[in-house]
Amino acid sequence: MPPSPESLQALVAGLEHSELLAGLFDPGDRLRWANLAYHDTFLRGLALPAAFADVLRHGHHGGFGVLVSCGDVEAFLADILPRRRACASRTLLSDTIDGRWLQFSETLLADGWMLTVAADITALKQQERRIAQMHADALQASLTDPLTGVSNRRHILELTEQALQARVERGTPMSVALIDIDHFKRVNDSHGHQAGDEVLRGFARECRARLRPHDGVGRIGGEEFMLLLPGAGLGTAQRIVERLRAAIEWGPRGCTFSAGLAAPRAGEDVDALLRRADAALYAAKRAGRNRCIVDGLPEGAEAQDTLL
Repeated sequence: MPPSPESLQALVAGLEHSELLAGLFDPGDRLRWANLAYHDTFLRGLALPAAFADVLRHGHHGGFGVLVSCGDVEAFLADILPRRRACASRTLLSDTIDGRWLQFSETLLADGWMLTVAADITALKQQERRIAQMHADALQASLTDPLTGVSNRRHILELTEQALQARVERGTPMSVALIDIDHFKRVNDSHGHQAGDEVLRGFARECRARLRPHDGVGRIGGEEFMLLLPGAGLGTAQRIVERLRAAIEWGPRGCTFSAGLAAPRAGEDVDALLRRADAALYAAKRAGRNRCIVDGLPEGAEAQDTLL
């Protein structure tokens, strides 16, 4: 049953004052009618009828309406116009110059007229962004040691697994170092736990500042850290650790550290690799601390960049 003239009049009056943006385009894609919300967003003084392309041009040059991210309204039109009437109905999102997000619904009628209705979904998009940021923050927190900001134990071990797999697949070298800050208990006993925490944070800062961008550092215990040095054979890794050791000796409260360094052997898993690095670390402690010992080499020997 077709609507009565009274119903049509009421429908138009309702749309005129609706928060929805509504516009009606003729078969030549000229805007023939638009409600107040559509006028306020896209027209602002542009007289009707007006071609769809001219509506976009008018807004772009006036600093309102659809955001043309590329900055070239003609290139933007050349991209979107071929798709505009390609199907009977479609839904699309667009952001505006004033920072809003609009969800458009376009309905192409059999006689060529098109009804466009848009809803402001800015609040929904902002909520989506907040949720995405909360998820990213939670993920980062699950991978990070809260005191020092470096990787936690689980994350640095996952990265080591990945690096070991890459070494197997590509034949690239890698090394790991287990590090223990020397006499850390004395710092806590003499100066308090806050001072101890600052030593740990200071060590982490030095690592981030002095290691290569693709290197990894993680806190795996109280005062024990692990360095992941992908692409570094034992010789390069030893030089990296010694430079860091020299910097730390003049760093927070003049602390020093002991290190055990190892590179993977053929067919070896992460646990076996870390056991050898740990044995080298304990050898460094027994030898007097404040030194780096390379697995399989006597103290003071210089390692070579060869795959083991």
